[in-house]
Amino acid sequence: MTAIYVLDVPEFAPVAEAATGEDLSLTRRSGYFRVSSPGPISVRRADTDLVDAVWFSALSGGYAGALERFDGDLIRVVPDGR
Repeated sequence: MTAIYVLDVPEFAPVAEAATGEDLSLTRRSGYFRVSSPGPISVRRADTDLVDAVWFSALSGGYAGALERFDGDLIRVVPDGR
């Protein structure tokens, strides 16, 4: 299982809205959106229109799984292989 926890504020809403993954689930919990999937979760920056400061702090709420990629173009969290 993978998850991305996105702060429930307007600036970060595009991250939750642009997330893609198999059987993706979006729930609101205690000031966060929890985006979860049994498989990988990806967010393409081009789908969010976020400025650098917001994009590079998009994971400040945390995540579950292994961070496979986080750069100026893509966030990808995959299941932890442990």
